[in-house]
Amino acid sequence: MKYLSIIFLALLVQSCAQSGYKTFYTPYVDTQTLSDVELLQEGEEVKIYGSDNFERDTLVLQSKNYIPVGYSSFNGGYENTKNAGAQAKFVGATVVLVSSKYTNTQTTTSTLLLPDNKTTYHSGTANTNTTYRSNGSYIGSSNTNGTYNGTSTTYGTKAVPITTNQRRYDQGAVYFIKSNKKYKFGVLFSDLTPEQRNLLERNTGVQVKVVIEDSPAFYSNVLVGDFLTAVDGQLIKNTEHGVNLMGSVSSHAQYSTLTVVRNGTKKDIKVQF
Repeated sequence: MKYLSIIFLALLVQSCAQSGYKTFYTPYVDTQTLSDVELLQEGEEVKIYGSDNFERDTLVLQSKNYIPVGYSSFNGGYENTKNAGAQAKFVGATVVLVSSKYTNTQTTTSTLLLPDNKTTYHSGTANTNTTYRSNGSYIGSSNTNGTYNGTSTTYGTKAVPITTNQRRYDQGAVYFIKSNKKYKFGVLFSDLTPEQRNLLERNTGVQVKVVIEDSPAFYSNVLVGDFLTAVDGQLIKNTEHGVNLMGSVSSHAQYSTLTVVRNGTKKDIKVQF
């Protein structure tokens, strides 16, 4: 039994040493290439938040100027979220969203070969009767009794079946770092879906997904969900084109006019820089 305990302990230590958050990490960006970001200070710990909707909570953090730098996704036995915090520290992140959902219980049967040495104990008695004669005549006799004991050992192995049950979970994490960068507009947007094109009766434009707090767009009351159709009168084709149009606005400009569709109504918003 002591031998089995040692084996199970070794397996446990090995499994703990392998973190799914580290093994299945995928980077979006190398944090060392980012400028104007807030790094962990000495003695400061990573903030870990649970999430039941990564997309929603990622947008919330992005509105507070947090940049997603990578993610982990795997299925396996439940891991302590401290492992996600350790991975966040390793990649330079300061905030991590974590999520887990039970999927199934996995039963595994394996065979363990253990030493099976057998020792056999032997014991008994011996009796000897001797008759003495001379020239055919009987002289006498003697009777000798004795005992003996000993052991013999055979060496082998025996197979012991081991059955384990493991509850498994879909587990994930998204890692963030706070940016201090100041943006000219402060909006993030995405291409229109087919449904949105039908709703707007147009193929061009983008939808605002994030308005970064304390940015020109935020104070000009651009709202999440607005459909952005033009920058200073130039129609936006798609996300890439919209980024280029905003990037081409002169650094000397005092404002820029964004044309949006909100609740079915077209309006111009003057964004002051």
